[in-house]
Amino acid sequence: MGQTALSASAKPDDAPWGFQLILDCFGCSHEACCDLDRGYEFLDKICIHLKMTKQTQPYIFKTCETAFPGRPGYSGWVPIIESGIQIHTSAHNQFISVDVYSCRPFDQEEVVEFTKRWFNPTHVDTAFLHRGKSLQMHKSLASASVATGG
Repeated sequence: MGQTALSASAKPDDAPWGFQLILDCFGCSHEACCDLDRGYEFLDKICIHLKMTKQTQPYIFKTCETAFPGRPGYSGWVPIIESGIQIHTSAHNQFISVDVYSCRPFDQEEVVEFTKRWFNPTHVDTAFLHRGKSLQMHKSLASASVATGG
C-alpha cells in the first residue's frame, strides 16, 4: 500500500490540520496541456477516486490569449468538503502542476499513479506538506489570551 498522509503513530493532538501533495508533471503532451475537457474530467474523477466530496462541479479556465499570447494552457479547481484540488498547465513547457489539499488523510501514491495514468508525463516530482501543524498550540494560546483578558 502507498504512503498515507498521516502515520498510524501520530496522536490526534499532534495531527496536522491538513495534508497537501504537490505534483510537478514534466513532458506532458500539448493535448494534455490544452484539452479543457480532459482537465475538467481529471478534477471530477480524482475526487471520486479519492472518495472525496465535491461541493460543486470543477471550474476550469483556458489561459487568456490576450494577456499571454502563444502560451496555451488552462487552470482549474474543484472545491471539496475536505478542501480543494487544483491544476495548472503550460503547453509551451509541456508542464502540468497538480495540488491536492485535504483535511482528511489520503494515499499519496494513489494520487501520483492516477495523475500519471491521466496525463502520461515523462517525469513527476512531488512534495508533501503537513499544514497547520501548530494549530492546536495557537488555539490554546488564543484561548489563554482571551481568558486572561490579553
